[in-house]
Amino acid sequence: MAFLGTGATAQQCQQIQFLSGASSGEVSGTVIEGSPMCFTFGSGAGQMASLDLSGSENACFSIDGVIDCQANYSFETAGQTYRVGVFQLFPRSEAETFNLRLTIR
Repeated sequence: MAFLGTGATAQQCQQIQFLSGASSGEVSGTVIEGSPMCFTFGSGAGQMASLDLSGSENACFSIDGVIDCQANYSFETAGQTYRVGVFQLFPRSEAETFNLRLTIR
């Protein structure tokens, strides 16, 4: 699933950053119907990336070319930059606030 549809393709993605020496980073935000948020992260080949979405029961994330609409997911990475989209699972007019934690080992 390509989470960045029409209108959002020009959207700039925020990089998920880690503090020096840390193996995880966290971002938060708010999504509304038709307005996903976009994040990126880079990794080396053969690392394990784990993403955990919390704070909302109606939001999920997709990783381009990897997985669609999950709240938690772990996978072995290739040496590349990944794009993660957070969006509402079921369209609602109310905003969904979330926290997304990324851990890479």
